[in-house]
Amino acid sequence: MDDDNRSSIEADVTTRALAWQALRRAHARVAARLESALLDRFGLSVNEFDVLFELQHRLEQDRTARIHELLEVVPLSQPALSRLLARLEARGLLARCPASEDRRGILVRITDHGMNIIDDATRLYVQTVDDCLTSRLSDDEQVALLTLLRRVGE
Repeated sequence: MDDDNRSSIEADVTTRALAWQALRRAHARVAARLESALLDRFGLSVNEFDVLFELQHRLEQDRTARIHELLEVVPLSQPALSRLLARLEARGLLARCPASEDRRGILVRITDHGMNIIDDATRLYVQTVDDCLTSRLSDDEQVALLTLLRRVGE
């Protein structure tokens, strides 16, 4: 391999590593701000927000989900998710009930109180992300970022 090819490969590796580092730093900055804002204003962790947000958007399914479906949304183990659901249930933000078609299965449903909280928390979430990230991008850059993140997130 000649020196030009080696330099090109090394530059490509460096560019990829720099891109990953930039993404990690951006994520860490936004995640820390989100965690702080949601905890301060609503007493919600980001994972708790994610569960409520997911349930809110399941209107066609009567705002319910099975626990295994929520595991796809929140990066937690099943026992940790169960503890999170218990905390949200104790606060009256969600309810658990048996699945009608499978009495052994459990459905999780967001309550009206949970809907009120998630509506307000979503506005804070969007404002925080905008302050940290999207306000620094043009409309076209925001669309491009969404497109790219959806592609790699699938």
